[in-house]
Amino acid sequence: MTLLFSAEFLRFRTWAIVAFVVHLVVLGFLSRIVDLAQQPTVVYQVFGMVYMVAGTLLGLYQMGSYRRAGHWLSLLHRPLRRHAIAFALCAAGGCVLLLAVALPVLLTAAYQEAFTARVVDLRHWLLPLASLLLALCGYLAGAYAMLAPRRYSVAVVVLPMLFLFARADGTMALALQLVVLAYLAVLVAIAFKPDLDQAPRHPGAVVATALPVQVGAYFLLWMLGIGYELAWTATGTHPLNRPDPPRGGYIEANRSEPGDRILAGIASSLDPDAPLWREQVALSDVYVLYPMRDLPRRNQLTKTMQPPEFDAPERSIRWVCSHDRMRFVGDGVLDRRARGELGAGIAQDSFPGPALPYGGNIVFTPSVAYQYDVEQQRLVPRVALPAGEVFASAPEAAGENLAVMSNRALYFYPGREATNTLDLLQPVLRVPLPGAVGQLASAEFVELLDGYLVSFTFTNGAWSGESEPYQQVVRVDGDGRVEEVARRALAYDLPRAYTMRTWWLSPVLREFALGARELFATPNPLDDARIPLPPRHIVILAAVLCLLSLLAAIRVSARQAHAPLARWTWVLACGVIGLPALASLWLLYPVRER
Repeated sequence: MTLLFSAEFLRFRTWAIVAFVVHLVVLGFLSRIVDLAQQPTVVYQVFGMVYMVAGTLLGLYQMGSYRRAGHWLSLLHRPLRRHAIAFALCAAGGCVLLLAVALPVLLTAAYQEAFTARVVDLRHWLLPLASLLLALCGYLAGAYAMLAPRRYSVAVVVLPMLFLFARADGTMALALQLVVLAYLAVLVAIAFKPDLDQAPRHPGAVVATALPVQVGAYFLLWMLGIGYELAWTATGTHPLNRPDPPRGGYIEANRSEPGDRILAGIASSLDPDAPLWREQVALSDVYVLYPMRDLPRRNQLTKTMQPPEFDAPERSIRWVCSHDRMRFVGDGVLDRRARGELGAGIAQDSFPGPALPYGGNIVFTPSVAYQYDVEQQRLVPRVALPAGEVFASAPEAAGENLAVMSNRALYFYPGREATNTLDLLQPVLRVPLPGAVGQLASAEFVELLDGYLVSFTFTNGAWSGESEPYQQVVRVDGDGRVEEVARRALAYDLPRAYTMRTWWLSPVLREFALGARELFATPNPLDDARIPLPPRHIVILAAVLCLLSLLAAIRVSARQAHAPLARWTWVLACGVIGLPALASLWLLYPVRER
């Protein structure tokens, strides 16, 4: 096995060295222009996809060169077990990726740590491991796609695609990558056999092989539904393309101006002050807050959409947040030398969480917002949320006051104190959110003579059928009393059968996919949402499809070679899982010869 490993590694030695040099030159050039450790998420996603594609091409080429009949027999005709041969080949491919992918990333991080004043935290030292795991996942996926039967081998792509939707971060993201890598290794071990076209027969191998095929069929059927929407768009009747979307729907609510949204919300209000409010909305400034969907978390491998840094041009310093120190670290813009650290408050304490700059001189952690004082060169706390709450929006000016939204309430702080002092502000008004922040699309408000008129529009998730869209308008007076003014139910602009196809295609696989997305993930307070139960006609549609899948499985399995227990197990699985299980049954087992 050692000789086979050495021969296979030497086979790709030249390509590995060339890839190493090119990769290192590209990273070195980019590191001279920007700080690669402080880039937005999209940059890391692009690099990750490049590494995964490189690994996939290696797996396709390596196993494709052996898959031909004569070469495959020559490879397996050795005094080694087939799994030992597979391990030697894959180990050689892994070493090639270690040299070509992981080592340049490690050397780049070492260069920034040793020769620059840039921040290199522990999580940055984990990026070489993450890049290697991504490349290995792509490599094993490519190897399996070449070894498994052509009828279903392409379904293996759903396993690496999980990384695009998974919510795990930090070391838990590495744990998720290890789980996917182990699953891909099992699939390659199953497919690495003398007769490559033979379907798996062992129960464990059948389950391991059928699962990605079923998930792949599930997503393929879901994507075919997009054709219906494309045809709808081509005819010019799609609500998103019409200049006048359907009245009373969530698309119209999202497109309308903030003032028009408030007016539509109070149109049916019977409050005696409603006519006066309509006049004030037409004449006053309307302020709007859009909730954020994510906040920075400590030791996450990638960033949010905005880099955690801000500039102090009066001293030519760029302050970058360090997750290890929980402080900002200064880097000279001109001389690239270290310029000390910047903590919280006068005592320069550590921040309670990763800090994210926003706007001019505002820096906020998940629960405390700070203001950068140019004269004193320090960050002073200005807004501190109650325990258990996190920011859903950064502090925004709202007339004479300051408005801040958390995952539970909307707060108003005195604007005069915010302008004239550097003290910690205390809220003057608190408006609890009337719904889940994960389904909130926007919050609009106008200042009244005594308090505020606030409109909450809950339409996030309605497009996929995961929320019931509605709008609720409340009034808060100067004493903090909150009363509901009006509640307006918004209509669904698209057919429910289309938007909820992820449910009726297979309720079982939908729950499985949602669980896989949340694997190893920490709860996100800004994603809190209560998914409503599907309507009765959607449940009936799902039940009918499962029944039809069961009946079709009886006929399909009768034409295939199955043991009685295996056949009826497949029939039962098709009845429970639905159409994706039927598709996997048809793909895994060809019709037996007569």
